[in-house]
Parts: sequence; C-alpha cells; structure tokens
Amino acid sequence: MSKQAVQKQKPLDDSYWIYFLKLESDFHAATQYVACTETNDATCSIEFAKQIVCICTECEGILKKLCKMIDPKNQAVNMGHYKRTILSQFPEIHKAPVDLDRFHRTEHPFAEWASSGGRLDWWNAYQDVKHHRDSNLEKANLKNTLDALCALLVLNLYLYGSNPANGTATLGGTLLLRAPGMARTENVPPTDALPHLSVARKPSE
Repeated sequence: MSKQAVQKQKPLDDSYWIYFLKLESDFHAATQYVACTETNDATCSIEFAKQIVCICTECEGILKKLCKMIDPKNQAVNMGHYKRTILSQFPEIHKAPVDLDRFHRTEHPFAEWASSGGRLDWWNAYQDVKHHRDSNLEKANLKNTLDALCALLVLNLYLYGSNPANGTATLGGTLLLRAPGMARTENVPPTDALPHLSVARKPSE
C-alpha cells in the first residue's frame, strides 16, 4: 500500500464490525442446535444456506474495499482479482488463524491461498449454493459456513488494521471467534497480531 494511499485514508465507522457481530450471532444461535464440532461439519440446512450467502456477500464487499485501499485504481471484480491484489499486500494471509476456544478448534480460512492455484472451498460452496441451491444444498453445511465466517473476521481485521486511523485494539464483542489482534477483554489490549499487521494499539496511543 503506497504512503500516499495510507495518508488519504479516513477513519472507518464501526458498521462493518457491527454487521459482522450480527452474522456471528446468527451462527452462534445455530450452534445451540448443531454443535460446532468436526463430527458435524457436513451437517447442512436451509439456515446455513441463508447464512453462507449473507456472509460471503459481505466478504466480497470488504474484499473490494481492501483492494481499493491497496490500490485506489484497482478494478477487481472477481475472486481471482481479489486474490492477486490481497496477496500483493498480505502474502501470508493464508497463515491467519481463527480460534473457537469453546469448541477447541482453529480454522485457517485462507489456507488454500498458500498455493498459487489454490481456491477457497467455502467461496466455491457459496457460489454453488447461490446459483444452484437445488443441487448443492449439501454444500450449505456447518464447515463451509464456519470457514466463511472466519474469513469475514480476518478480512475485518485487515480492513480496520490497515487503516492507521482505526486499528483493531477496540474490536471485540464476539461470541465464538477470536483472531490475533483482537482484545481479549475490553480492558486488556491484544499482544499478538495477524501477519503483516503490527500489534494493535488504540488510535489514541
């Protein structure tokens, strides 16, 4: 990201984060009926179909915004374009972990991007569910919905963390998910960070 692009960035409001929290709350409600364990990963439902479409629509919106932050002239319009632009700035995003402490599992939603030809399973599932739900409902399952939600968390952290007027230290309130850079409590700032981002500080610091 050029110095000029960074200097022109304005503070983001919290609408992206609040919307993420709403989507995470919906997924959390579903885990009251389908435990978020690997044995249930293939469990599919209309509820997960609704959620994965909503989550991935938001993912695409943030991917476009990140691409514009990286290069204001960027014209990315599909996942191949998003991938090239994001990796040019954050080549180790595939290492970004998301923890679900309650269920003792860790997801790496961009793991497939470790290889040049890697395609995101959860994104492909979203496309199939959105366009051909009648023959792909089994892809609207817990695993794909969870990975999409984890990806949205990571994208939010990069969105806010890449803007010097924001940072990630004040992002909290999640019910299930946590990634490096998020405050563990409102009064304890994080001591870790995602690849390419420094340890989060409050904007006033």
